[in-house]
Amino acid sequence: MTLHDALAEARARLVAADFSHVEASIDVDLYARTILGWDRARLLTDLQDAPPGRLEPTLSEWITRRTRHEPTAYIVGTREFWGLDFAITPAVLVPRPETEFIVEETLLLLRTPGTNGLERSAALGTAPGDVSHATVRIADIGTGSGCVAIAVAVNTPTSRIVASDVSEAALVVARANAARHGVADRLDFVATSYLDGVDGLFQIITANPPYVKDGDKPAISRVTRHEPEVALYGGAEGLRDITGVLDTAAAKLEPGGWLVMEFGYGQEEGVETLLAARPALRMDHVRSDLQGIPRTAVIQRR
Repeated sequence: MTLHDALAEARARLVAADFSHVEASIDVDLYARTILGWDRARLLTDLQDAPPGRLEPTLSEWITRRTRHEPTAYIVGTREFWGLDFAITPAVLVPRPETEFIVEETLLLLRTPGTNGLERSAALGTAPGDVSHATVRIADIGTGSGCVAIAVAVNTPTSRIVASDVSEAALVVARANAARHGVADRLDFVATSYLDGVDGLFQIITANPPYVKDGDKPAISRVTRHEPEVALYGGAEGLRDITGVLDTAAAKLEPGGWLVMEFGYGQEEGVETLLAARPALRMDHVRSDLQGIPRTAVIQRR
């Protein structure tokens, strides 16, 4: 048997478990390269050779887990986010590409003067486009793996970030990721709901709260069902934790400060209604994802 044959058998097992041929090929390629420590060029070059001894039994074990629709990030233990590799375990959500918009919008607030760039920069205590000479106090609510907080910290060397989560197990993962990327000395991890018990005000708050409707649980994908429910479900309308984040922003942001928050499909109107009942906050703009779905709210504290 060649390496090509071994990988073909693995792909066939995934296709039989209802994965598409494309998904199966991507997964098997990633698993083989991860186990062997090879790049794609080496894998292609050695396809006609015998499978290396270290490929098994790990490949078969990983394929078995994947046939149960376990997320690949849990199987290989890592996921890329904002160009950084993060350790991922079943204690945390798997970072999604659309969540990178939180990081992008936060960095834009810090670095890029927009229509109201002078107002933004004044609120953050920096000159327009400059984050090198001022400390910015940031909070990340529901940090999970720490991907948002750490990506922001890596790109803002003077930031100080409080990252909160209700899950102690998630905070263990986040702390390890902060150490992995050399920013542990600028992040404080707190086990709390929202920012309860955290003193002081912040210039920016980021949040990716649970926003899936409780009633949508039967409809979510088999892969998503492996992820922690506490990080997914946001009440009957999916707005319970969004409401909590907005209340926290009203209480914990400095005047002129910013909240950058992800929300779910079809929830833009609900977020607008919640904002209308909180005059301390105003919507600056909503960012749509690459499919044109409104996804990220950028909100200012008046």
